[in-house]
Amino acid sequence: MKVKIRGIYTTALTQFLKENGIDVVQPSKSIIERFEINDNSSATTLIYDKEDLNGVTISGAHAKEIVDMMKNNFFDIAIRKLETGSIYCGKIKKIESKNKNILVDLGDNEEGVLTLQNYWGFLREGEKVLVQVKGKIRGKKILSTKLRLFGENAILIKDGFAKVSKHIKNDEVRERLSKISDEFKNGGWGVLWKALAEERSDEELRAEIKNLYEKEKEIKEIFNKMSEPGLIKEGINIFHIDFGAITKKELDNLRRKVINTIPGHHFLKSGNYSIVVDFAEALENIDYDIISQKLNKVLMKNGPNPGMYYEIVQKKLNGRDILFKGIVESSNDEEIVIKRKLWAGGRYDGIGGQIQAGDYAITKFKPNNWVVEHTYFDKKGYQKGKYLNINTPIEVYPTFARYIDLEIDVVEKGGKREIVDMEKLERVQNENIINENLAKKAIEIANQLVKGEIK
Repeated sequence: MKVKIRGIYTTALTQFLKENGIDVVQPSKSIIERFEINDNSSATTLIYDKEDLNGVTISGAHAKEIVDMMKNNFFDIAIRKLETGSIYCGKIKKIESKNKNILVDLGDNEEGVLTLQNYWGFLREGEKVLVQVKGKIRGKKILSTKLRLFGENAILIKDGFAKVSKHIKNDEVRERLSKISDEFKNGGWGVLWKALAEERSDEELRAEIKNLYEKEKEIKEIFNKMSEPGLIKEGINIFHIDFGAITKKELDNLRRKVINTIPGHHFLKSGNYSIVVDFAEALENIDYDIISQKLNKVLMKNGPNPGMYYEIVQKKLNGRDILFKGIVESSNDEEIVIKRKLWAGGRYDGIGGQIQAGDYAITKFKPNNWVVEHTYFDKKGYQKGKYLNINTPIEVYPTFARYIDLEIDVVEKGGKREIVDMEKLERVQNENIINENLAKKAIEIANQLVKGEIK
């Protein structure tokens, strides 16, 4: 197993993988200096930053093994698996004219959804159709007739365009890959070059694309022979990992084994404060605990301050981000209070009832606390109820706060508290989205809230 890593977590994760006997290859200049690694052999797995910097994306042949290793070693992480690319012989099951969707039988009691605008052919029930899974929405597979063929270094996209991974920064490499793409334009395929393509020779890349062409022929031959719906070719799995506040501290400790690291290194880097972190760590003969405290003090002077607009990013375990926006009413080291307007017409989660015009919420939270408290009021200030959201320890930045929602919550109405959504927590644990210890912690906090042991 050989892994290539890029991004703000590179040093910490390189140390983590080394401690677990995993080889890191194609190292960056800083990793060569810090670890004396100089292995430029081919990688089988790639790790790079998520776009929001709150974790990493892992793909490749050994992605699941590394994800399992992280799940067993880090406390508050959330794992979202994206299954994509599986190719099926499907049969049109039903045409939903109202939704402009085609329900497709995929065999083995599975079905998917294909939009009418993505289908060209005989539109009748029982007709065979070659389809590929693009993703899932609300448990249903979303299908396309535009095939993507996945190689180690490239993805061929039928009737697509050429594109180079944003993780390849070298302009000469990008130009070289684009020229290879141009050679295959006449075949009706676009080429999306993966980050792993950067270290491959032109001959290796051309051979891979030709091999993918042959795979398309094989897929069509199998499809033509099939009379019943079923799987033709399995796709790939990509894992998106979110790190909570505790895990970021654990990553700080891993990095500290290798190089000077201020407390809160990954907390600040993931909040887009890389420049100030790099500056602080470039200083010599200083106490890193003291400089970290001063750095945080300076940053927090910019917020959250009373009267300013503030956002709370609730990271859901299905990959969605929900934003709560409001005006800061008060703020200190102990607690931040935000007033939020509510839109009439919706319904209150947990406490029930419809949101009326003029209703508002007072949201309170403490830095690094496991609970965010939402108290709901009508326009006259009458309290309707409370919703106590249980989450990973909340990270507070000058202009926004962030946490991973743990599904289980506590509601309060009429002075009584009760736990809600326990089944959601059990589901995400069973689906290996979070680990057992994090689930136990969430249940422990829920019980303490109901008993009044924590406010």
